[in-house]
Amino acid sequence: MGDGLLEHVEASLENGAEQLSAPVSAVRREQLLLVAKHLPLVLPGSVAIALLMVWGFDARLGTGSSIVWLIFVTTLAATRLWVVQRLARGLRDNGDYSRLQRFLLGGAFISGCVWGLGGLLFFHPHDAYDFALLVIILGGMVAGSLGPYSYFFPNYVAFAVPTLVPLIVTMFLQGSSFHSLVGIALIFFLLLNIYYSKQYEEMVLRSIRLQFSNRDLLERLQQSNRQLLRYSFTDALTGVGNRRQFDADYDAICERAWEQRRTLSLLLLDVDHFKSYNDEHGHPMGDEVLRKIAAILREVCENFEGCEQPSRIGGEEFAILLHGNEETAVRAAERLRQAIEQQLFDGGRGVTASLGVATWKPEEEGRPQELFLAADRNLYRAKAAGRNRVISG
Repeated sequence: MGDGLLEHVEASLENGAEQLSAPVSAVRREQLLLVAKHLPLVLPGSVAIALLMVWGFDARLGTGSSIVWLIFVTTLAATRLWVVQRLARGLRDNGDYSRLQRFLLGGAFISGCVWGLGGLLFFHPHDAYDFALLVIILGGMVAGSLGPYSYFFPNYVAFAVPTLVPLIVTMFLQGSSFHSLVGIALIFFLLLNIYYSKQYEEMVLRSIRLQFSNRDLLERLQQSNRQLLRYSFTDALTGVGNRRQFDADYDAICERAWEQRRTLSLLLLDVDHFKSYNDEHGHPMGDEVLRKIAAILREVCENFEGCEQPSRIGGEEFAILLHGNEETAVRAAERLRQAIEQQLFDGGRGVTASLGVATWKPEEEGRPQELFLAADRNLYRAKAAGRNRVISG
């Protein structure tokens, strides 16, 4: 039984590991949440760069146009940040990522267009300083957004392409070989960043899927551990607690009864002439008898207040702890004896059971752990007195 259970658990884990794959929707939600998580760092940084850009180019462009552009960048960043945070909180509550995805893509594209417009506003082909500064700033924006935007690849493309394409087109429109060369270099730069963005997303996807797989595998392992623990405290034949379960319950319940000064009783049940029954009818029939007795014990315990769960503590011996006095325990024991006799006895050739009952009262000397010896002595007396009876005292 133990080896078969271990093999079953191992096979379950192996099959689970092969089949583990996170749903697409769950992976997408994690991607979008990662993008949203980094926006509080990215967007204020973009506003700071826009401010430096206006300060660096303001003398040539004029205060009005540059300030309007800066206000637009700042307003857009604040709006994106506010809306994304709200949508991200909603995503954690209801799991619908479609609105957040649309807004992230739309916000990235509009932001890219605004930065592309800034490239046109601040472009001055005949000023080498301004030209170099503009290329460095826009290139830096595209390169700097590679990490935080590439958690979701379309989000990076939506920002990077409109940021650089207007400047690239303007380069080629200048008609000079120098500007065309810079335009070609920017194209390669953009394509290279897009390529690395896609690679970065693939790495993120593998990491997210592995995270989900580890989580699922851990849940399966915990479930298997719970099954193993349950089986290790359950009697395989009857489904009630085994001796290990009884010993653990017995120590804990007795200690609690001692601390709370509560009356505690113990019922020990032994099937009469069980060896003879096995020899006459065969072990399969004997096993069936034990299963039926365990079912009777469970039924009586469920309908009897104060009963703990029954346990099979030996071959044909069962035990029940009961929170109650001797009268209550004897009544429960008699109900068990009668139920077994009525359901399993057949023309004198069937099954009966003997029960020994013992009770520990808070006012008595000694500890409740002594119950077992007293109940066992009473069970022996019930056997010696002719069996199929309950003896207490």
